[in-house]
Amino acid sequence: MSTQNRFVIFDCDGGSDDAWALLLLLKAAAEQHVTLLGVTICGCGNTDLHNAARNMYRILKACNRTEIPIFYGAAASLIPPTTPVDDNAYFHGRDGFGDILPLEIDYKLDEVVQKEHAAVAINRICTEHHKKVTIIGVGPLTNIALCYSMYGDGFANAVKDFFIMGGNHQGVGNCTRCAEFNFYSDAEAAHAVLARSKCPITILPWEPCMEDRFFICINWRLDVLGAMAANTCSAIEIMNKVERAQWLPSNYKGWIPCDALLVAAFLFENMLVKKKSNWHAMVDLTGHTRGQMILDHLHEVEKFPKNVHIIELLDADVFKKIAQWAVGLYDEFVIEHTNGNVGQ
Repeated sequence: MSTQNRFVIFDCDGGSDDAWALLLLLKAAAEQHVTLLGVTICGCGNTDLHNAARNMYRILKACNRTEIPIFYGAAASLIPPTTPVDDNAYFHGRDGFGDILPLEIDYKLDEVVQKEHAAVAINRICTEHHKKVTIIGVGPLTNIALCYSMYGDGFANAVKDFFIMGGNHQGVGNCTRCAEFNFYSDAEAAHAVLARSKCPITILPWEPCMEDRFFICINWRLDVLGAMAANTCSAIEIMNKVERAQWLPSNYKGWIPCDALLVAAFLFENMLVKKKSNWHAMVDLTGHTRGQMILDHLHEVEKFPKNVHIIELLDADVFKKIAQWAVGLYDEFVIEHTNGNVGQ
């Protein structure tokens, strides 16, 4: 398959599910299904800029893909949340990787991170590959919002499409009572991206990732997949340590790698996505529901044209196979596509 029309920018905030999402993209790139043009870092999500960049570089180094450029982006949200996220919401640890990896396994980040700012790089790459770049956003959308502020319609018209992990479509929150973490961390940025984009947007919100709708036992991840992949994926040693530190002390019984689920939906939509719907969506910026994604349930299409595709249901059994493919256990896995989406 040609890689020429499957260019990807991965915009992330450096947690463990970001790492799994990156592993999926690296596997797809190794099989020439995508070309990963850059990893851009947002510093107002799971951890700060330097930790997030360090974590993603750890994965690139483990997979021998350090030629893929990393770009520092926004260090803070456009407008900080009126109520800061509680420390308990930092599931990934303060460093994004469970606070368990020794700092002596460090890297001179100034030598491996590009000098170009992420927003500048995103616009440049999208302009160079006009209407061919998919931006996959799995953290707060600050870097993307900055592109709109800096480059306006020139940027908007250059992007092929967005895949976003964030928001909620039924009012269920995971860091406040009614807001999902990524959108709440920079509500203005999320609002700007939904309001100003001129290309297709696919969103995986929080609800389809919840244990009552998507369940893979955490013991399967740690004890089965972790053991099986020990000899096939060099990054799995890192991920096993990190996810044991994150998941075992929690009350979660299931493994919920939200960002990886989005990338899997990008790569394997026909196989993984069981339900998807089309809506007009915006983000609330005030009051108790700040950061909540608001849908037009009245379907006033003339007033509010539909602007997002929302993934509502995923197949957990299929994702288990995708995870095994990502770590080298299924080399023959065939990636399928939906007409009009990736690879078309």
